[in-house]
Amino acid sequence: MSKTGAWIMELQEQFEDKVADIIKESENVAEAYATAVKLNNDNHYVSWDNMEIECLVDDMWSEVWSKYQ
Repeated sequence: MSKTGAWIMELQEQFEDKVADIIKESENVAEAYATAVKLNNDNHYVSWDNMEIECLVDDMWSEVWSKYQ
């Protein structure tokens, strides 16, 4: 993999790690959406649109909170 490709994947992993933390700290999924979108807008981790970020949050939200059901 090229250095650029590896760098992009590293940024995506960092973003996903931060989103996991956001989910654990959020009161509800809407708060997690807003915080994750703002994080990406401020720091440009991934070149995804807001809907893609919301899909990631949905998937991760279900995964994190399913452990407590």
